[in-house]
Amino acid sequence: MGARVPLTRTIALPLLAILALLGPAAQPASASYQASVDSNVSAFRGPCVGFTDTHPARMLSLAVIGLRSLGYAASSYSGASFSRAGVLARTVNDYGFYVHSHGDEYWNAAAQRRYNGFREDSGDCNQAVIFSTDIAAARAGRFTNLVVISTCHNADPATTLPAAFGIARTKAQTGGSHFYLGYVGIAYDNDEQVFETVFWAALERGLSVGAAFDLGQDQNFSHPLDADWWGTYSWSGRAGAAIVCPRCLVAGAK
Repeated sequence: MGARVPLTRTIALPLLAILALLGPAAQPASASYQASVDSNVSAFRGPCVGFTDTHPARMLSLAVIGLRSLGYAASSYSGASFSRAGVLARTVNDYGFYVHSHGDEYWNAAAQRRYNGFREDSGDCNQAVIFSTDIAAARAGRFTNLVVISTCHNADPATTLPAAFGIARTKAQTGGSHFYLGYVGIAYDNDEQVFETVFWAALERGLSVGAAFDLGQDQNFSHPLDADWWGTYSWSGRAGAAIVCPRCLVAGAK
């Protein structure tokens, strides 16, 4: 993500229409399947930068509504509540995870090498990195079903972040109930919002995660936007236990 750029073209489905569509029709969230939605708002407004970017708050709302429509018990965190400690305390119980923040392959001084990760919000401009290795250690080998990483660089070819959530960098038409989505290289907030508006709406309509991804990619963006995914293309994205689902969209399957 980068500097705020005004939306200059019509989004495939207007934001307010998506909110109206998803809100009343959303399925009740299941308390059994926790999802965390973190959005770094402090990094994109004063005094951290010289402008106010409204997209992070909007994308947080889209993700919460989208995950709840899929049956997750989604809770949102921004400002001081989106901290490194908070993310690592919650992650072992997350079946779904969304984050919007700064992301990159950051230097880890303790390991003397680079790992992918993203920055906490913490409500100030001194924002610690949450490394993939931190998440992997906290999750203790359990994979997260649905992961959407709305940052720069966390779907680059050598990214270490999918594995932290227990998701291998492989693509399959059928298989387990897991999916990782991220952006390659630099991604701008207004373009991410266009992609994610379409992605969440498509999942709510019953499309698979792979088909929703394809629709997200097939939009007009202000800048080149490159996204990638790993996991099971045909999975519905809906909350449920971690299972193998060769016919993921069959009625009653998760």
